[in-house]
Amino acid sequence: MTTRERTGISGVVLTRNEEIHIRRCLHSARQVCDVVYVIDSNSIDRTREIAQEEGAVVHTGDFTSFAQKLNWASDEINFATPWVMRIDADEVLSDDLVALLPSFVGQQPATVSGVFVRRRLWFMGRPMRFGGVYPRHSMRLWRARMAQCEVRALDEHMLLREGSSTTIEADIHDIPLTDLTLWIAKHNEYATLEARTAMEDRVAKAGVLFQPRFLGNKNERIRWLKEKVFYKMPPFIRPLAYYIYRYIILMGFLDGKAGFIFHFLHGFWYRFLVDAKLVEMRWRDVDGSLRATGAPSGTP
Repeated sequence: MTTRERTGISGVVLTRNEEIHIRRCLHSARQVCDVVYVIDSNSIDRTREIAQEEGAVVHTGDFTSFAQKLNWASDEINFATPWVMRIDADEVLSDDLVALLPSFVGQQPATVSGVFVRRRLWFMGRPMRFGGVYPRHSMRLWRARMAQCEVRALDEHMLLREGSSTTIEADIHDIPLTDLTLWIAKHNEYATLEARTAMEDRVAKAGVLFQPRFLGNKNERIRWLKEKVFYKMPPFIRPLAYYIYRYIILMGFLDGKAGFIFHFLHGFWYRFLVDAKLVEMRWRDVDGSLRATGAPSGTP
């Protein structure tokens, strides 16, 4: 086995019960990472054991959110490399990214502190290419100590403490190995978090906020459209409008049968579920207020 040159990149993988994915993820991460850290939320399966078998440095804690774990890693781990890369447990690096990344980060000037990477989502074993889901860019590399994760229940973004960002046009593949039952269960949890986030005042607990801007980068524009357009539409109408926009106007139908299932579930069912949870949360707030004043709570 040949030893590759060091790249100056440390990998960070956040986990909770990811034994089905973690070995594949670490095999991929080691292609570009000098060391990989696994930050685990007290998994009850074999995630930690497999990660240790694969040579990862494992940290375990009572983490309650994605942002908390990532910020803990950014602040507490003494990285020996200048660059840090986040890889999700169900992701693998494309061959292009593996080939380009080491020289790419080595060529960046000191003023560049973050790197956006394309994310390609797979569903039922097939890549989703249309419907606005590809390409989506997210900041996956940053200089150690130069970034933090915005504190939100869902849809978090990395924020640079200083410096500028650049983009590498290569993919990280998000290829879940779980079945549709688990996909639905996970998105049911996401819908709860999304509804809670939509009801918050969006004041950043970490002191900084990813600002929604129509004329900003793609992620800032998506956040602006979500807050200023989507959530201004009537509940239960907006999921239908969004699905039509994705499936027809953005040509999600070109993703075939798997695409039809994905865009319907992700573009309509999930958004409908969020709206239903928002209604339920508001009713509970009203019901709680009525109970506190001794008034009748109404018909269940």
